[in-house]
Amino acid sequence: LGYSSSGVVLEVGKTITDIAVGDKVACAGAGYANHAEIINVPRNLVCKIPENVDFDEAAFTTVGAIAMHGIRRAQVQFGDNVVVIGLGLLGQIATQILKAAGAHVIGIDLMKERVALAKELGGADICFTAGNDAVDNVLKYTDGIGADSIIIYAATTSNEPVKQAMQMARKKGRVIVVGAVGMDLDRSPFYEKELDFLISCSYGPGRYEKRTLD
Repeated sequence: LGYSSSGVVLEVGKTITDIAVGDKVACAGAGYANHAEIINVPRNLVCKIPENVDFDEAAFTTVGAIAMHGIRRAQVQFGDNVVVIGLGLLGQIATQILKAAGAHVIGIDLMKERVALAKELGGADICFTAGNDAVDNVLKYTDGIGADSIIIYAATTSNEPVKQAMQMARKKGRVIVVGAVGMDLDRSPFYEKELDFLISCSYGPGRYEKRTLD
């Protein structure tokens, strides 16, 4: 998967003591996507795989970390109303994590198939296709208050995901952008609701630290 991989350790650096040759690990790309059978990865981007997890499953570790970091940035609390915009792979993973964390999850996507999948997997309490009524649906679900957090996993040049997120948010709510979306935005909605607007950087702490193997 390029930047999201799993495999067996062939060599370790001189200062590495907690990872050994032969260990099964999941790892992330060191500053770029790796499309190779043998790669060199810093220690901070490697973790051991539990015995009950196979390589195919472990290869999604980094993808899951990207989804989770958006949730971390949102500072989600138990019982929060959280909107996930974009139900692709990252969004689907995010709904599952949020549900497990005790949040009330609202899933939104342009594609009916993705909405249907989110319903089937059970990560979201309610799902619907994006459109002019998306904001009204969120406000109705939250009794007119608005969502505590809106996390955007969609990828589009359109400004609509962020614009709608601002309308869906409660006062002093949070809008978090994980995907690459248009951000030609008006200041007024942020000011009037005193919203927090945050960017989620990849899979979080350590991603761009300049560390290499010895």
